[in-house]
Amino acid sequence: MSMSLREVAPGLWVHEGAVTTGALIDGDRALLFNVGGPGLWDALRECGVRKVDHVLFTHHRRELADGLESVHAACRPRIGVPAAEQRLFADPDAYWNDPASRWGLLMGHVPYHVTHITPVPPTFTVADGHCLEWHGWQIQVLETPGPTDGAVSYVVRHGETCAAFTGDLIAGPGRLWDLFTLQRRHERNGHRVGDYHGFMGAVDDLVAGLHRVIEAGPDLLVPAHGEMMDAPATAVRLLEDRVRAVYANYTSISALRWYFPKYFEPLGVLPDELPRQPVFPLPENVIRVQGQTWLLVADNRRALLLDPYTEAAVRAVRDLADSGRIAGIDGIWLTHYHADHVVAAEFARRMFDCPILTDEHMADVIEHPEAYFLTCLINSPARVERPTRHGETWEWENFTLSAWHLPGQTWYHSGLLAVPTAGPRLFFAGDSFTPTGIDDYCTWNRNFLGPEVGFRQCVRLVRQLAPDLMFNQHVEVGFHFSEEAWDRIEQALVERERLLGELLAWEHPDFGTDEYWIHTFPYEQHTTPGGRGEIEVRLWNHARGARTAAVRIKTPPGWSIGPAELTGVCPARTERRFRFSFRAAPDAAEKLYVLPVFVTFDGRDLGSFREALVRVATPRP
Repeated sequence: MSMSLREVAPGLWVHEGAVTTGALIDGDRALLFNVGGPGLWDALRECGVRKVDHVLFTHHRRELADGLESVHAACRPRIGVPAAEQRLFADPDAYWNDPASRWGLLMGHVPYHVTHITPVPPTFTVADGHCLEWHGWQIQVLETPGPTDGAVSYVVRHGETCAAFTGDLIAGPGRLWDLFTLQRRHERNGHRVGDYHGFMGAVDDLVAGLHRVIEAGPDLLVPAHGEMMDAPATAVRLLEDRVRAVYANYTSISALRWYFPKYFEPLGVLPDELPRQPVFPLPENVIRVQGQTWLLVADNRRALLLDPYTEAAVRAVRDLADSGRIAGIDGIWLTHYHADHVVAAEFARRMFDCPILTDEHMADVIEHPEAYFLTCLINSPARVERPTRHGETWEWENFTLSAWHLPGQTWYHSGLLAVPTAGPRLFFAGDSFTPTGIDDYCTWNRNFLGPEVGFRQCVRLVRQLAPDLMFNQHVEVGFHFSEEAWDRIEQALVERERLLGELLAWEHPDFGTDEYWIHTFPYEQHTTPGGRGEIEVRLWNHARGARTAAVRIKTPPGWSIGPAELTGVCPARTERRFRFSFRAAPDAAEKLYVLPVFVTFDGRDLGSFREALVRVATPRP
C-alpha cells in the first residue's frame, strides 16, 4: 500500500506532495481533483487503480498539474477545468507571448505568472451550479474566487461522506497559503482601486466562497496546499477573524488613506489609526515639475533631476533651463524602478549629458530590466553611471548629499538626504511614506517583515537621519512625522508580523508575502539554436535559521542542462544562489521557451514553483 496515498473516508483518498490531490476510487477506477506530484500515477497503481476517468481542476496554477503528464499518458482521462479559466489551461503560449503579461504589470498581474507551460487540454468546463455523478458520488461545483478569479470548489457526497476540495481558499484552520495572490482590484464606497492598490482585495470573495462551501455541509475540507480540516466551520471562522485583524492593522498606517480617503471612509476611525501628520508647502529649493518628476535646486540654480517619468516632463525641465529658472542639470536621481518613475531616465540622461545615480540594489534593475520579473517594471533600460552605497555621502554645491537603501514600498528602493548649508534637512523618500503612513499596499513589491528589514529598517533609518521635511513624488507637499507617529508605525509593524505569522502557513510570514523569495536570474535571456546560457535560481531564506533546498530546472526535449540538480544550505535571512548551465537543442525552433523550476525547501516539495524564459533566435545579418 502506498504511504503517499491514503484513504480518509470510504472511497475518498488523498495523495500529499507539492499539492494535495484528492481521489475518488471505486475498484480499479478513479476520479482526481488536481494532479500535483509526478509520483501520483505510481501511487495510484499501487492501490490497484488502472484507469483514471476524470481529472477536475479547482483553479489555474501550474504545480496543480505537475503529475498530469504520466496520468494522461497512461489513461487519457477527461479533463474538467473552471470555465472562466479555460484559455489559461488550453493556450498558455498566448499568455507567455503577450507583452502585457511581462511588462508594466500594474492593474492586471493577478496571478497568471503561475500559468502552465504546456497546454492542459480541457475536455469540458465546469461552472457554478454544475452537478456531476461518478460511481455513486455526487459532485457539486461551487464558484469560489479568491487566489484566482475563476476558481471553483468541489463538494463530493456518497453515503455519509461529504467533503470539499477547496483549492487555495484555505490552507488550514485560520490559515492561508499566501497573501500575494489576494492582491486584487476592489471597490468600496463608490471608489474603485485596481489590482496594484488592492491589498487583500480578494478577501471578501474568498470569505464569501468559503461560506458557500460551509453551507453545503462538508465534514472535511481538502485544500490544494496545506492541511486537511475536519472542523470546517471552525477553520473558516478563525480564518475570517484573522484576515480582518490583518486588514485593520494594515489600514491603520496605510499611505492609501492619503491617496484614496473616500475608499476608507466606511471603515471609520480605527482605535490604533495613525493621525494624519502635518504637511508643509514645498521649499524654494524643491520644485515639482510634472507628476513624479521633481528638482532639487542649489543656491546657484544648478539642479538634480529626480525620477524622469515621461519625455514630456523631461522637456519641461529643459524649458526651465532655457528660461533661466535653473542653470542646468548635474545629475539624475532615481528613487525606485517603477515605470512611472523611470520611463524617461535614459532620455533625460542623453538630453542633459549627466549621470544617473541610484542605490546599488536597484541599479541592475534599471540597466537590465529584462533580467527581472517585477511588478510595474518596464522594458526601458537606462545606464546607471553611479550606483550608490548605503550611507555614501558627497558634497554638491551648497548641499551635503547622502544616499541610502530604503526598502520601503519595494525592496528595490532608494532614499536621498539633502542637507543645505542653511535651511531644513530634506529627505526624498520616493513612494515609501505619505502623511497617513506607509506605502505597503502592494504585496508584489517585496515588503519584508522583521526588525532589520523592510519598513522597520526604513523607520529606524529616517528617525536617525531626522529630516525636517520628507517628500513623496506623488504628494504635492512636504510632511513630517512626530516621534509618537514613528512609534505607532513601528508598533503596527511588530503586530503585523505576529498577525501574519498566525495567518500564513509558513515558518515566517515573508514566505507568504514575498512572491519573489524564489526567482530566476536572468528571468529572460536570448540564445541561438544550439546556443548556451546560464540560469541562477536565487532563493531568499526568510527563516530565522539555515534551511536546505534542492533545485532543478526542466528543459525542453533535446536541450541539456547541468548539473541535473543542486542541493545546498541556505543561510538565514539572506539569499542563496544555485547556478545552472544549459545548451539549447541545435534544431530548437525560434520562439520563446518557458523553463519550469522545481524546488524542495526544508523538506517541503513546492513543485514547479518558478520559471525562466529563454528566447531562441538566429542572429540576423
